[in-house]
Amino acid sequence: MKIAESADIFPGGGPDFPGLSYKKPLKKGRNRYKSQFLTLRPIRPERTMTLKKNDSSSSANPGTAGSALPTWTYAREDLLELEYPPFFVETWQFVGHVNELQQSGDFITLDLWKDSVVVTRASDGLLRAFLNICRHRATRLLDGRGNCGSMIKCPYHGWTYQTDGRLAGIPSPKNFPGVDRSEYGLFEAQCEVYRGLVFVRIAGEGPSVAEKMANADHWVESYKAEEYVLLSEAVTETWNANWKIAWDNYLENYHLAVGHPCLHRLVVESEQGAMLLGGNSAGFFEMNPKLSSVDQERRYQEIVGCTDHRYPEEIRRKWLQIDFESNMGIEFYPSLFSVFQVLPMGAEKTQIRMSLYTPADLSESEKELRSIDLALLDEINGQDKFLCERIQRGVKTHGYRPGPLSQEESGIANFHDRIRKLLPVTRLKSPPPRGQIEAHNQQESS
Repeated sequence: MKIAESADIFPGGGPDFPGLSYKKPLKKGRNRYKSQFLTLRPIRPERTMTLKKNDSSSSANPGTAGSALPTWTYAREDLLELEYPPFFVETWQFVGHVNELQQSGDFITLDLWKDSVVVTRASDGLLRAFLNICRHRATRLLDGRGNCGSMIKCPYHGWTYQTDGRLAGIPSPKNFPGVDRSEYGLFEAQCEVYRGLVFVRIAGEGPSVAEKMANADHWVESYKAEEYVLLSEAVTETWNANWKIAWDNYLENYHLAVGHPCLHRLVVESEQGAMLLGGNSAGFFEMNPKLSSVDQERRYQEIVGCTDHRYPEEIRRKWLQIDFESNMGIEFYPSLFSVFQVLPMGAEKTQIRMSLYTPADLSESEKELRSIDLALLDEINGQDKFLCERIQRGVKTHGYRPGPLSQEESGIANFHDRIRKLLPVTRLKSPPPRGQIEAHNQQESS
């Protein structure tokens, strides 16, 4: 997927980086969201962390937010094996929107590192989620999104399943004497619809999405997200960085002044915000009353009021950003909402997945606002990719040790403390020998 117009262009050029080449802002009425990955990183409120005496994450740097994980944790495949269940298999993951699954047989797939999940609209009208593999020989069943009709058919041997997951047919059944079809339906995953957003959880227990989002629900409800329609099919891009580097970047504000100056010109932090169940947070940002010196940004500030009729006063002309679980950002803007997902593909490779939705009845002014939103999203994403890939190369430098985290990076400190709690082996400053990480993790747990 092409992000910048030239491979040697740093996407943060232009008015913020005048010494570097720069993509011109999109002209009115033009956008490239169908062919480019998009994400916006507004300034966000940071969670505060209470530092305890003798806390190993903070004692070396009193008064700071704490210390980052040791560098070896960003480049070990065996550590990813330990991270994958608690951070991806046993957490809620966004798949799509109910308006993409309206007809019987409609489906959407989501690929994680080792797993693929499919959500279908069954013939009884209910949404169901399954592991996207045939029960016979584990062949992948469906790709992307579409409509499978009344049956899901395995492309290998032709086993067929009803849209509710039940095994419907086996070719040459005489070759399977005694097989009880009722025992070979698709493996089911948990599925929940929250305000029109469809989530799955492969395994594990715990609070529902609605329970986790309860403290921000009155705001999310005001956006009427269940009425939005798909703006672009989920767009994916590969970043050559560990998934934690991408999520660290999402959680902190400290890099914005240098990495994303346009955000400082556009928005200021609001006092509105809430802590969510499980340590996540939600926060608002409002338009900067000082007009930007950049034409595109100033135009955004001038016309953002065209969406006022859609929202109660409490959320007008504001951005709402919610960090959810440990790899997902749910972001509401006046002209659209997006879901940003960080999905590991290996120790040093991450898939970024972005889904975009919009009201179906935008006016011409609102469409212009959305076009600027998309141009900004494209610009900011390119900068984040550039920075995260540079960090990935940097953390492997011989002799490097993490420095202190600022108070603006307290979100990272909290995230890393959660990792240390779930996977005590990450407390070790030096990497355990390969092949022994699980044993060391058990040893540190005792």
